[in-house]
This record gives sequence, structure tokens and C-alpha cells, in this order.
Amino acid sequence: MLIEVVQLGIVFSLLIVHNAIAAPESDLVNKLPGQTQTVSFKQYSGFITTDEGNGRALFYYFVEAQTNATSKPLALWLNGGPGCSSLGYGAFEENGPFRTNGNVLEKNKFSWNTETNMLYVESPIGVGFSYSNTSSDYNLFNDTLTAQDNLAFLLNWFKKFPEFRDVDFYITGESYGGHYIPQLATLVLDYNKKPNITPIKLKGLLMGNPYFDIEISINNGEFQWSHGLISDETYQLTQTVCNNSRLWVEEFITGGVSDACNNVFSKVDGEIGDVDVYDVTLGVCLGNESYDTQMSKLQKGYMRHWFNHILIIVVVIGQIQSKFVVKNVKKVDGINLCADDDTSSYLNKKEVQEALHASRSNGTYPWSFCSGRLAYDESNRGINIIPVLTELLNSGLPIMLFSGDQDAVVPFTATRTIANIVAKQSKLFTLIPYGTWYDSHQVAGWSQAYGHTVNGKNQTILTFATVRGAAHEVPYTSPSQALTLFRAFIGGLPLPIR
Repeated sequence: MLIEVVQLGIVFSLLIVHNAIAAPESDLVNKLPGQTQTVSFKQYSGFITTDEGNGRALFYYFVEAQTNATSKPLALWLNGGPGCSSLGYGAFEENGPFRTNGNVLEKNKFSWNTETNMLYVESPIGVGFSYSNTSSDYNLFNDTLTAQDNLAFLLNWFKKFPEFRDVDFYITGESYGGHYIPQLATLVLDYNKKPNITPIKLKGLLMGNPYFDIEISINNGEFQWSHGLISDETYQLTQTVCNNSRLWVEEFITGGVSDACNNVFSKVDGEIGDVDVYDVTLGVCLGNESYDTQMSKLQKGYMRHWFNHILIIVVVIGQIQSKFVVKNVKKVDGINLCADDDTSSYLNKKEVQEALHASRSNGTYPWSFCSGRLAYDESNRGINIIPVLTELLNSGLPIMLFSGDQDAVVPFTATRTIANIVAKQSKLFTLIPYGTWYDSHQVAGWSQAYGHTVNGKNQTILTFATVRGAAHEVPYTSPSQALTLFRAFIGGLPLPIR
């Protein structure tokens, strides 16, 4: 009898341990609609409460590493905006395990979950499926609240997934993530100093085409001029009358754009024409919509990707006329130019929202890529993150900055300048001189590594890298190169030089 009781106690104890380390079955995604291939990893999604009083909750999508998940690091991915979806962009168009193509999910062989567990969060509230039950929360959210909510999310997410509490943790992302990520990292390091807590094992930050500083990050006139987008005359106006930094200050901080800036950027916009400045070489989706509709979307900044067209020269009774003939173009060089349309359509399907546990009622929830009903405090664009980067480096936290070199919004030249500034402020020295790095035996870009001496050994702590031919969203246009960057950073290795 005693033996039976002991055995029952052991079994009961094992059950308790098992339940304590098990991920929530209620959030398990068995299979996504349109997922044609079986996968070896588990995927989860759902909501994590960040403020019980106001009823704020952030939506997450989590994919385990393809092998040995609980022994692999965890990487959080945050898209920018402010107010754009890490689910729509990051997970389904950039470095997640699947990419949307019409109604089908295609397996992404360059998914970052080949290296780590990947956690995508729609942050802040009002983005994608994330929400608050307090309407005033949507009125003026800001960087401080976003960082606080993101930390609350992490702590509560770890309660759901305790088996990942002690693995190495990285924060990654792009664009306005250059604000989100360093500010969250600062809160994590502060949290780790508290007594009687289990620290979050933050090991590094990885940021692509990051927006850090309004004076440098988007001062893009020289880039536009050097790429033939604007004339010499207009370039001089951006240098002497009004540059993009001044335009942003007037638009987002002082609250009124001057006639001088309006006049300059009327010329800039006219000369750039129908080009998507997030990738000045890539085409855009030409689907069933008319040319006028496509151009209207582009001019409103709705579309991220430029369009392919055929210029036809037509001779009519001796008079030469030119016109655009729009044809259905969806993929160029393997890149799905209609990814935005496909992803938006996919995430608005009732069966998809049910599979993702995103439904909060019997019907579908109107999902969109950016902001939704959220009003973000645009004056936060004026916050200078460079001192925060310097503090993080001085704390010993490794950082990699990478830039797609065809992005004319946050050009690589600006990020390179900031890398040099923070290296100097942190008293770092060059460990690997500026030079080419490789992916699949081809030049993938240029990089430079900075470091310091720790216990008599040189140690890299800051890396800057360009990605040749890549867009603002590097994993979208250059997935192989992006994975190579990620693998090197997670492994603490230099970028390949052959």
C-alpha cells in the first residue's frame, strides 16, 4: 500500500512538473489554413494581457525552432511604423516560416526559426489584433507606454511558456523598431537589477534600417540625388532650404509645414515620380486594379513596392504618343510583389483568425497592417535614441545594425554615420575594417565591426552591415542574406568574408 501511495505521489509530481513546463495547449495552432506542408515545429498564437485594469492585450504569434526548441535562443521581432504589424510584415512577408501567395502559405526556406525560436508581437495596442478595452488608450499612445507594455508582455508570456524563461534572448526588428527595441532593452536591463527575480537573459539587439534620430536617420537628400531620383538643382534645395529632417520636424513636432518645405518637397516628389522610396529598384504588384488606382495607393504611401510597367511607343498618323500598359505582374525574381494584398486578404479570413485564436467575437475582426484606430504621439519621432544605444553598448550588450542599400527612407549612409558616432562615444575601436561580406559565395554587402578589450581579449560588440540590393525590409527582398546576418549574430561570429 505504501509503495502504491509513493508511486501515485511520484506520478502526481511528474504531472505537476509536466504542466508547469508545458506551453498552453489552448494557444496551439494545429495547422494554418492554406498550409500545404507539414512542419516539424509547433506554432502558437493568442493574446497576452499587459494591463488588467484597462484591459490591454497584445497579440502574438510564436514559432518554435525547427529543431531542439527548448535549447535554442528566443528572438522577439518588432516591426516599426510607429504602429505596424509584426504579424503581417515580419511573420508572413519577411522571416517567418511561411509566406502568403494568394490563398496558399508557401514554406519559407530562409525562415529565422531555422536558428532560433521566433516570437512576433503586434505592438502597441490598436495594431493588428492587439486591443484595449479602454477607449482612451487609443488616443495618444507613445514610446514610453509601448516599452512598458512590451516588457509586461514578455513577463506574462514567459509565464505561459516557462520552458523558454532561461534561454538566451534577443530583440530584433526594423524601421521604427529603432525606437521600440533600445527602449525595451533598457527596461529589460533595469528589470534584471531587481532583487528576487529571474533575470531575462538578454544577449543582443539586431536592427534593420533602424530609425534612431530625426536629424540623421531620414536626412536622405544625398541618397536620392546619388541614385538619380532628384536633379542637381533640387538636391541643392534639400541642402540649403529644407531637407527631410526639417520636414519631419515641422510635420510631426512643431505641427505646421512651412511654404519653403512644401515647395522643396513638391519638387522632390515630382522628380521621384511613381517610385517606391522604400526600395528604389523593386517593382510593385499589378493585379486586377486599374493603373489609376495603383498610382493613387502608391502616392498615398499605402504601397511599399514600386510597380513594373511597359512603356509602349505608339505611332498614330505620324504622331508619336506614349502610354503605360499595365499588365498583371505578381512575382519578379522570386519576390511576391503582391505580398501586401495576399497577406491582408489572408489575415482577414474568418477561418484564419479562428486558427490563430484572434477572434474576439463570432465574426471576423478587421485586420490591417498599420495603426488601425491607434493615434500615436508623432512627436516621439523627435526622440534621439543615439544616447540610448551608447548606454546599451557601455553595458556590454552586443548590437548589429544592418541596412538594405536601396532604401531611400532610412538610407544606409545614415545608419553607417550613427554606427560611427556610437562607436566613438563608447570608445570602441575597429576590429574588422570596412569591407565586403558574402552570402553563397557572392558579395552580399559591406560591413565593419567595432569592439573593445575584455580580460585581455578583443571582443566585437557593434557591427554595421549593408545588404546589397535590399529594401527597407531586408528579409522580404533578400531572405538568404538576412538569414546569414542573423545566423552570424546569434552565433557570435563575424560575417562570412568568402
